Amino acid sequence: MLRDCLRQRLARGGVVCGIIVPWPDPHVVEIAGTFGFDFALIDAEHGALDIRTCADLVRAAECVGISPIVRVAYGDNRGAYTLLDAGAHGLMFPHISSAAAARAAASACLFGPEGTRAAISSSRAARYGSLHPADEYYASANESVWIIPLIEEVEGVRDLGEILSVPRIRAFFIGPADLALSSGRNSVAALIDEAIATGLRLNKIVGVFAGTTTEAVAYVDKGVRLTLVGASGLFTGACKSYIAEVRDRSVKRG
Repeated sequence: MLRDCLRQRLARGGVVCGIIVPWPDPHVVEIAGTFGFDFALIDAEHGALDIRTCADLVRAAECVGISPIVRVAYGDNRGAYTLLDAGAHGLMFPHISSAAAARAAASACLFGPEGTRAAISSSRAARYGSLHPADEYYASANESVWIIPLIEEVEGVRDLGEILSVPRIRAFFIGPADLALSSGRNSVAALIDEAIATGLRLNKIVGVFAGTTTEAVAYVDKGVRLTLVGASGLFTGACKSYIAEVRDRSVKRG
C-alpha cells in the first residue's frame, strides 16, 4: 500500500490543511505540498478532470508527500474504484444526505465481502502486485481507504448520526455554501455548529471548507481538524491584492 500521509499527519495532532485542485496541472499540487499543505482534494466534481488527469495529480501529490483525495462527481459511485486503483488515498462523495447514500458510497470503496469494489491486486494502488498477496492487499485497502461524506443539505445534518454510523467512515466534511442554499441561508451557522457537535460527539474527524484564514481559525477553535481552501480562491485573491496594491502605489506617485 502507498503511504497514508493524511492518517500520519492527523496522528500528530493539530489541524490538517488541504487545498482544492480543480485544474489539470500537477504543478499546482506540487507547489501546495512544497509549501506545507497536508492533502490535495482533486476536484473531479467541479473541475474538468478526467481519470487520466486525476491519476497524474495523484502522482504529483505523492511526489511531495501529501495525500491525494478525489472528490467524485455527484452520484458517481460506480466509477469510484477506478480512482482508488489509480492510487487515490480516498474519495469524497458530494451531497450525502442519508445513511443509505453513505452506505452506497462506502460499498463502492470497499472490496468484498464488505463492499462492491471490483477485485484487482495488480493496480498502481497495490504497487502492481509487488508487495502483498491479494487477500492481504484487499484487507489493507479496506482498512486504510478514506471514505468521506460531504454534508451539504439540511437533511444530511439531521441524519448525520446515522451517516457516521456506517462502517469505515471516520471523517466527514461540511460544505457551507451548498448548506446555505439548502437552508435558505438564515440558519446555516447553526447547522454547521450542529454538524460539528455531532461529529465530535461520535469521535469522528470533522472537516469544513473555509475560504479565508479567519473562517478556518474559527472552525478550528470549535474542534475541526480538517480544513479545505480552494486553489482558485487563493489565486484570485492574490491577483486582486497584487493589482490593487501596485495600481494604488502608481496613483499615489502620480
